[in-house]
Amino acid sequence: MVLPRVVTPVPVAASRGECLQAGPFSPAEADAWRKAASALPQGSWRLESVPVPGRWMIYMGRFADADVLAKKRIELRIRKVTVDRTNNPELEPGLSLGRFSSEDAAERVLANLNNRGVRTARVIQERPNSEIFTLRLPLVDAALHAQLARLQGALAGKPLRSCF
Repeated sequence: MVLPRVVTPVPVAASRGECLQAGPFSPAEADAWRKAASALPQGSWRLESVPVPGRWMIYMGRFADADVLAKKRIELRIRKVTVDRTNNPELEPGLSLGRFSSEDAAERVLANLNNRGVRTARVIQERPNSEIFTLRLPLVDAALHAQLARLQGALAGKPLRSCF
């Protein structure tokens, strides 16, 4: 009679390593990581680029002062136009009449607003096309963990977490 062989399973993380990731990183933060991680084993990490599309806003402003801004808000409310803060100190005091993923969409809405009596608004690019990066370390074993501990500063305060 042959007895079955008992095999104790080894956790995947201990045998092959675990997948870790961090981010998002700005282009400057990604460059800092590349420099700091140059001593890590080749192929142990990669930065994955994620495109961030531009955004356009229908904008009114800069107004002379808070009183003029308040009067413009009332005028727009009477016309049943929704307004929001610009969330950009360089555009204050001002108003956003909407944010859009394309310039064409913003221009179409602006044309509609012009037909409703809104004359001084214009389309501006609120945010240009850009990219962010995610750091991916597909197989982090104990040795790589030790090396990563010395590179915490290059992670720009972003924690390493499981990929899954």
